[in-house]
Amino acid sequence: MTRRQTSAAVALLLVLATAALPGCTTRKSAPPSPSPADSAARADSIARADSIRALPPPVHYARSVVTSAAALLALRDSLGEAGWRDVLRINRVDSAHVRKGDTLIVAGGDTLGLSPFPRTIAAARDTAKLLLVSIRVQAFGAYENGSLVRWGPVSTGRRTMPTPVGLYHVNWKDEDRVSTFSDEWLLKWCLNIDNFEGVSLHEYELPGRPASHSCVRLSEDDAKALYPWADTWQVAEDRRTIVQHGTPVVVFGEWDWKGRAPWKRLPEDSTATTLTPADLDEAMQVMTSGRRPVYVKLEPAPARKDSTVEFTSPGLMPPREHPLTLPPPSRESTGVGRDSLPGR
Repeated sequence: MTRRQTSAAVALLLVLATAALPGCTTRKSAPPSPSPADSAARADSIARADSIRALPPPVHYARSVVTSAAALLALRDSLGEAGWRDVLRINRVDSAHVRKGDTLIVAGGDTLGLSPFPRTIAAARDTAKLLLVSIRVQAFGAYENGSLVRWGPVSTGRRTMPTPVGLYHVNWKDEDRVSTFSDEWLLKWCLNIDNFEGVSLHEYELPGRPASHSCVRLSEDDAKALYPWADTWQVAEDRRTIVQHGTPVVVFGEWDWKGRAPWKRLPEDSTATTLTPADLDEAMQVMTSGRRPVYVKLEPAPARKDSTVEFTSPGLMPPREHPLTLPPPSRESTGVGRDSLPGR
């Protein structure tokens, strides 16, 4: 072994021996702790990235003209059952109000992604269930602890009998209720929200505009879904004292009677029906302030057949609006829509 080789071997042995000695292991110094400002910036960056990932994909809207019954059937077949229901939601109508010559707004995407309501509302996280009804965009949003679970179209009060802005609660419910104004008027899946005025959420036709007598009309699917979901009030034995309110219902916003329905502008502006921060601020202010509805009646209510008729449930006032159970007339032969029938 040469001197150079011997020196190298000795040096190697010294290194190994030193590494084996306790307390002599070489350690890497820890990186400096980030400053509070750096930590906050990093957390904000992560939160922003998470929120971007949570955003639904952009929705692209288009117009589709119903040129014939065959074209309508072809459109429904191409969309499938779920897609067709979404088209009805977007246009705030039911199938009975889609006719030849109409222009429908169509879009792709999941149902919640088409909602005008935000996926979450931080101010509602402590509220187990909350139902928001926007007059401006004619839609409802159902929330559980601040998270959107369902949305759908509505038809609120017509110009002469508007649905008042305010905080309501679900009082009582009835699957099938007969009006005291007329025994021919039947209400399905009724959720009463004003016991004295008889205002309710219920199933009835959706013509794509505010058309009710102050009630909030729902599609059949939505009425059936909300019926078991909503909680009713708890009353004392005297049936006059409310022990606990039912699910809160917040009605807010204002319909533009002179402008176009906002969903008609979706192909040009995909945010036309999206609730703005001002809209949501109003809704939360109505809820937190407990704003009471103020009714404006500009046309007389239908006359009762018998003003001495008693209510079927003691102390519970029946809803104001009950649909007529009449077969729809032929639109093409008469030119008259179902919503022109008396008492609607």
